[in-house]
Amino acid sequence: METAEMPVQRGRRRLWNAEKKLAVLQEWRNGTPLEEVCRKHGIHAVQMYKWRRQLEKGLADRGEMIPKSELTGLQKKVEELERALGRKALEVDILKKVFEMKGLKLPDGM
Repeated sequence: METAEMPVQRGRRRLWNAEKKLAVLQEWRNGTPLEEVCRKHGIHAVQMYKWRRQLEKGLADRGEMIPKSELTGLQKKVEELERALGRKALEVDILKKVFEMKGLKLPDGM
């Protein structure tokens, strides 16, 4: 039976989702002694250090861990796409002004 505080248990291992891991790490980061956090949640200090390392590598939206190098590559791609979108929006604005100046009707959808 799963409670709000306890992770899902399968066999002998407990599975912690990303939100619960982050909550436990945040508790530790806010100044609660490591030993107290571990005792409260029933985990070992080694596990806390592993979670902290994984967090430093980066968390994906789905809660799975991804390397920080992959994250920076994805961020660069997003920035590149945002610049391309900005250029296209500018082109559309220019075309609208040209159509307006010439007194032409804009095609549907613009």
